[in-house]
Amino acid sequence: MRRVFTLPERSRWRTRVLGVPLAWNAQDDELLPKRLALPVFSSDALSSVAYAAEAALVVLLAASVASYSLIVPIAIAVSVVMAIVVLSYRQTVAAYPQGGGAFAVAGDNLGPMAGLVAAAALAIDYLLTATVSIAAAVLALTSAFPTLSPVRHEIALAGVALLAVINLRGLRQTGRTVAVPVYGFTVVVAVTLTVGLVRAAQGTLETAVVDHPLPVGTAAAATGIVMMRAFASGCSALTGIEAVANGVPAFRAPQARNAGATLVMMAGIAMTLLLGVSWLAYEAHALPSETVSVLSQLGRVVWGDHGVSGTGFYLLQFFTLAILLMAANTAYQGFPRLLASVAAEGSAPRWFQYVGDRLVLSNGVVALSVLAGALLIGFDVRVDLLIHLYLLGVFLAFTLSQVGMMVYWRRHPDHPGARMGRLISALGALATGIVLLVILFTKFTAGGWLIMIAIPLLVAAAHVTGTHYRGVAEQVADETGREAPPQPGSVIVLVDRLDQHSAAAAQAGALLAGGRPHNAIHVGDRDRWETVAKAWRREPSIRVPIAPLAAVYGDGAEGVAAQLRTVAASEGGTVVAVMPHAPTSWRLRDLRRRLLWRRIRRRLEHEPSVAVTELSASVSGGWWQADRIATMVATAGPYGPARRAIAFAEGLDGGDVWAVHVAGSEQEAEAADGWRDQIPVPLEVVESAYRDLGAPMLAAVHDITSAEPSTVCLLVVPEVLTRRRFRWLHNQRTAILRRALSDEDRTMLMTLPFPVDV
Repeated sequence: MRRVFTLPERSRWRTRVLGVPLAWNAQDDELLPKRLALPVFSSDALSSVAYAAEAALVVLLAASVASYSLIVPIAIAVSVVMAIVVLSYRQTVAAYPQGGGAFAVAGDNLGPMAGLVAAAALAIDYLLTATVSIAAAVLALTSAFPTLSPVRHEIALAGVALLAVINLRGLRQTGRTVAVPVYGFTVVVAVTLTVGLVRAAQGTLETAVVDHPLPVGTAAAATGIVMMRAFASGCSALTGIEAVANGVPAFRAPQARNAGATLVMMAGIAMTLLLGVSWLAYEAHALPSETVSVLSQLGRVVWGDHGVSGTGFYLLQFFTLAILLMAANTAYQGFPRLLASVAAEGSAPRWFQYVGDRLVLSNGVVALSVLAGALLIGFDVRVDLLIHLYLLGVFLAFTLSQVGMMVYWRRHPDHPGARMGRLISALGALATGIVLLVILFTKFTAGGWLIMIAIPLLVAAAHVTGTHYRGVAEQVADETGREAPPQPGSVIVLVDRLDQHSAAAAQAGALLAGGRPHNAIHVGDRDRWETVAKAWRREPSIRVPIAPLAAVYGDGAEGVAAQLRTVAASEGGTVVAVMPHAPTSWRLRDLRRRLLWRRIRRRLEHEPSVAVTELSASVSGGWWQADRIATMVATAGPYGPARRAIAFAEGLDGGDVWAVHVAGSEQEAEAADGWRDQIPVPLEVVESAYRDLGAPMLAAVHDITSAEPSTVCLLVVPEVLTRRRFRWLHNQRTAILRRALSDEDRTMLMTLPFPVDV
């Protein structure tokens, strides 16, 4: 049986903030044309025009005033390196249209470890891009309005939240939002430079008035080291180029061609503006200042800050502030895609591949927001502290990508562009490698050492993650040598007091037990044992014997786990522990009770010989009339966990058993149809076009509970039981299903552990 699940319900506030969920068939409509892809992926590269030339000037003038004239040659050198890197990445886009950028290139040509190093370096760079961009925008805002300085942390976090919401609303929505500041900045800077250069040619360009200039060195001329440091600082203009190579799948077809064209347009605009700002800064004698940026000085020289012409100056200031904030959007596009690529290879948590309501990699967006917010607070929203961590990661990734492309062309010597490709890649590797060494030399003691520590730690974490996932996959797929499927043992109802929820749990336990032993254990305060026991025995609808938690095992969740473990060992089966649904009110009494059951449930989830069964919140008396169980087994594939769960469900002798799979796409649903011969019970495939799990499963359960008033629906969810430190790497589908089924009457959720030794 196969059916399609329609639009899921969403809360009103969620729909207003993020928009209506989009189905898979809307994916092509969300792909970006070049006019929207350019601002989405180039905001970081274009925003560097606001500070790249100034960063080089700071280094030059710190050595000597005579070095001022070197700013234009350095800008030319930076532009040449950018052109080489862009040409190489254009080849990367054509060779790896599936995306992945440096991670894919290095991993495919230099080995998996090199790929992980490139991924770690890029992940750090994306995080710092978001953090530095937001901090720079906050600095620009508080410089214009000093009274806002005391609340700069709140402003920074608001900026993070704004960017998160913008990107969670979908690609096209993000493109429309980012387009205004990016195109506005480009046009205003271009007009400012054109007017300035015309005035310079006419000899009417005034000299910049610089407030609070930075100290100027007294050396006779710049040394080679100074020039290299200035060149490396100016290479901040190259940040953001990688994002296009990572985001090729986001482009409208033909994807590789459109991505390559966007890359060239981005580089052309960035190089033109960088050269223009550098030349105009030289002509106007603009100097780095403690309070006013070089670009702001040029705007004041060209437009003035009074009268009608002063409008141009204020537009320049406004769009500079806007693009500095939107520069972080490049990271919001690159970071989730990078993590999804690494996760697809099994070296990052798989939930980074989750595609949310708006066809966006939502978990990656949220992760970047949380990390950026923490870093901003940790570094006091100060650009001068964060900037020292910048650039090292991106140029390490650049270098690995260029070297990887050299190997790629060596492996494809018959390709028409192989000879030119090798030359471009070699030049790119040489240039970016030199910049990397200079950055490492100049930034190491100022904070770069943190990056050199962070990259190996991330690579080690990715290696451990990959080893774990491979181990789990092998054990899930290979059933040889395993024991026979677990057989249901005693059914034990856990009770803390007598109320309608506990009574319903007792009725459910009796249904689950059939003819097998079943009893109840009091797990609440020992002082209340006698009271609960008397009330329990007087209740005519309850025929389950009750006993206190054995004192030898202790109290609380650990005591419950120890006693159930002992029972399972003595019987040689899997104990079925039935838990009532705790009240959801916020009264102190109910809150304490809810926390107790949560602790017990979480502890029992780590017991390989205990199947935890939870009741839904809706207890309307239906349990008393129900006399039959219909069992569904949630399955992700015809593997060990599903087969063992089916065998366990059939051993309950409760009635019909069938498997249910919720497919996130039509392709996945078609693949699931091929499992029918490998699963020993009927299989129902539910196609969820909106990537939703809870609502389609709830609909399948509701079909049973609404049509058959005398039937209880039991949903069995097999769960891979790993070592505790690795549990967070696996999806949280049980929690999703628990929330979805919480209000469905006559419903039980059973989690059956599938132990693996990793």
